[in-house]
Amino acid sequence: MLNREIRQSIEDTTQRFWDAEIATPFFAEVAQGSEIGHRIADLVSDKTTGLLAVRFTAMFQRNRNGDKVPRSMGAIWIEHSGIFHPVNVKTSIADNGGQPNMVSLKKLLAALLEYRIDSYYLLFVKVSQRDNELNAKVHFVDMLDYLPYVTFDSGPGQIMLKSSAFFQAREQGHVPEDKPLSDKVSALLDLLEDGERRLVRNRRAVLTRFRKSARRYNPAQHIVTPELQAVFHLQ
Repeated sequence: MLNREIRQSIEDTTQRFWDAEIATPFFAEVAQGSEIGHRIADLVSDKTTGLLAVRFTAMFQRNRNGDKVPRSMGAIWIEHSGIFHPVNVKTSIADNGGQPNMVSLKKLLAALLEYRIDSYYLLFVKVSQRDNELNAKVHFVDMLDYLPYVTFDSGPGQIMLKSSAFFQAREQGHVPEDKPLSDKVSALLDLLEDGERRLVRNRRAVLTRFRKSARRYNPAQHIVTPELQAVFHLQ
């Protein structure tokens, strides 16, 4: 795991960078209008990742040809004592809420069970706008310390952050309970098992609905009409 000094340095360095960057005319222009999240998310993530690459000892996951892996667990991997730790860089737009994807649960759990990682860091740059003034607040945490604030859907296979509850806890100064890594691995396994059970139930329900529709199906009535195709809104 990254020690406390490095974690604090990452958070402070990123906060100072965005305190300055968010005040630039360029950033203010990019963030104009509605739905600013779509325009600035990639920009903030790219600049933050670049900052970490310059200021800290870091690497990127690559394939055998030396190309960056597009779906690496970490946008960047930060080194400490010869070991690299995945850091997922995210942009959050204040008041958006939602449940953004974090990482594949199976990929994360496999890496832990195979002793390849011992942490999974999230670096959030939370952008807010009040009275036409932009502000940024940086949060750097080990997601394994905040598992009560995640959920899981076995369909896409992604861990998702319950962002409203997470940021509320952070802003209220909540300190997560210090748990051994074995407890965190067990919690991830419980999350996976619960998601798989729900997926099986949902797929059985879907199959049941299709079977009922199939029993009502009459080939003699299978005549396609413009009225029936209206649902496609073809133009």
